[in-house]
Amino acid sequence: ADLDLPLISQSNPCDVLLWLGQGVFEMSAQRSLRALVALLRRADVDFAVLGNEELDVGDLARRVGDEAAFQDLARRNIETLSKYRFTTILTNDPHVLHCLGQEYPAFGGVYEIVHHTTFLAQLVEQKRLVFDGCSKRVMTYHDPCYLGRYSGEIAAPRQLLKAAGIDLQEMERSGLRSFCCGWGGGAALADVQGQKRISDLRMDQIRVTNADVVAVACPNCTTMFEGVVDPRVEVVEIAEIIFQSLAQTRDESTASAIEPALVHED
Repeated sequence: ADLDLPLISQSNPCDVLLWLGQGVFEMSAQRSLRALVALLRRADVDFAVLGNEELDVGDLARRVGDEAAFQDLARRNIETLSKYRFTTILTNDPHVLHCLGQEYPAFGGVYEIVHHTTFLAQLVEQKRLVFDGCSKRVMTYHDPCYLGRYSGEIAAPRQLLKAAGIDLQEMERSGLRSFCCGWGGGAALADVQGQKRISDLRMDQIRVTNADVVAVACPNCTTMFEGVVDPRVEVVEIAEIIFQSLAQTRDESTASAIEPALVHED
C-alpha cells in the first residue's frame, strides 16, 4: 500500500503489466515483490498493476480438481485483460507463468508472459541494472518445478546469481532434474501420507551443499522452505538478492520505501 503502484486503469497503455499473484498475501513473498518493484523502478521500466481487478489465475483450483472454478477465473481474468493494452505480463510466480502462458490460450487469452528472473537477466545484460562488485556469498539454487521442468527456464536465475558474484554450489538434483519443494499439485493443502515432508527432504539435499543460503524463484517454494523446522539454511528470493547486490547509487525515496521490508526476521 505504501509503494504507490501505478494502476493500468489509470496509465493505460503500459509496457509491462506486473502480475502480483497470491504472493501479496504472504509476508515472505511481499519481500520479493517489493524488491522487484524497486528493481523495475531502478531500471526505469514502464509498468503497472491491475490492483483490485486482479483475480487469482486459478492454477491451484485446477490442480486440486476444481475445473469449474479454474475456468470461471480464467474467463474473468481474460475479460479484464482485454480492456487494456500492454506488451508483456511479468510475474515472479512460475505457477502464474505456466497458467497464463500455457493454459489460458485454450480460452482465448494469448499473452507474452515472462518470469522475473528472465526479465531481470535481460535488464542486467542491457546494463540497466549494474552490480557493485561481488558478494562472495556461497549459495545454492532451487529450481522450481514450474519454472524449470514445465517452462524450461534454468539459465536465467543462474546468470543473475553469477553476475551478482554468488559462489553457486549446485545440488545433485538440479535443473531439469530438480526436486519438488512440496507445494506442487496442491500437495501443500492435502494430507499426503509419509514419514517425512517433501520440503524436509529437499532441505536435506540443500544442506549437503554446505551453502549458507538457498536462492529461490517462486513464492510457493519460499513458503515451503521457510516452514522447515530448524536447523535450516537461510531462504532468500532472487529479486531480494539482486536488489541487495546492486550498486548503491539509487533514488533515496525508492530505497527508503523498499529496504525496511527486506529485513528478514526469524
